[in-house]
Amino acid sequence: MRKILVGAVAYAPQIVPIWDTIREYANAYYKDSDLSLDYVLFSNYETQVQYLLEGKIDIAWNTNVAYIRSMHACLERDFKVEAILMRDTDLDFKSVFVTKNERIKNIADLVGKSFGLGSLDSAQAAIMPLYSLKPYKIKEFSSNTLGLQSLAADSINIFRFNSDVGKHGDTGRSEFDVLDRISSGELAAGAIGSTTWARIMQEGSYGGLRSFYMSEGYSHCNFSVLSRFDSGLKRAFIEMMCSQNALTNDPKIAQMMSLEGLNEWIVCDEVALGGYEGIYKALLEQNLLT
Repeated sequence: MRKILVGAVAYAPQIVPIWDTIREYANAYYKDSDLSLDYVLFSNYETQVQYLLEGKIDIAWNTNVAYIRSMHACLERDFKVEAILMRDTDLDFKSVFVTKNERIKNIADLVGKSFGLGSLDSAQAAIMPLYSLKPYKIKEFSSNTLGLQSLAADSINIFRFNSDVGKHGDTGRSEFDVLDRISSGELAAGAIGSTTWARIMQEGSYGGLRSFYMSEGYSHCNFSVLSRFDSGLKRAFIEMMCSQNALTNDPKIAQMMSLEGLNEWIVCDEVALGGYEGIYKALLEQNLLT
């Protein structure tokens, strides 16, 4: 019996039922073959990346940051990392700048004001927002000093909320820390991911907030494998996962997809892979590749 071992990061309680469902479905799908699937959970993406590169897991359910760091780590190795599959919602992901200050209409209006970023390893709440601020002079502070520092009149004053480092922003906690400070008036504005923005708009949970900037689209999570991973096993995994797309009327599959935030699984193509180019440049400029 050949086993496919998948790694995922346990950033929230729903991760266990998500992967229990996928494992149960996969092993039923593979019942007439010599394949099986199991998963292992990690507390952070750095360890998951290490296990993938060491061949201790076959497939990693990676954030964009984890995927790019994996690729970068392979530059001096005899193999590469390949993105094979993602959610439809991982395409055209964006960072959104929000405020309740009516005087802030664009990024230039942030000069002299306080601006909140999420965890430093979150592409949507910190890395790509900071990349969008490149043309401007910035001054960085710790969130612990919010309200205690004199703001620089000639700079965008950045306050970082490193609430969930290691999870690459998956918990969303740092984004809600930023939203809370904007709502309280402690921050003039801040950055969050487009899914968080859509969620709070739907819930109406942060009244009075509006968006004034949205980044260009980029790609989010993917299933990553080493280039030397068995091609037959890779194909079997992709086919098994994509077969779920026709089963959205199945209550278990529908619930799993809802918890994981997707409508269908899609194979990574040139468009999807192109969505990582901007993040790679941002990580390189911000010295976050290792």
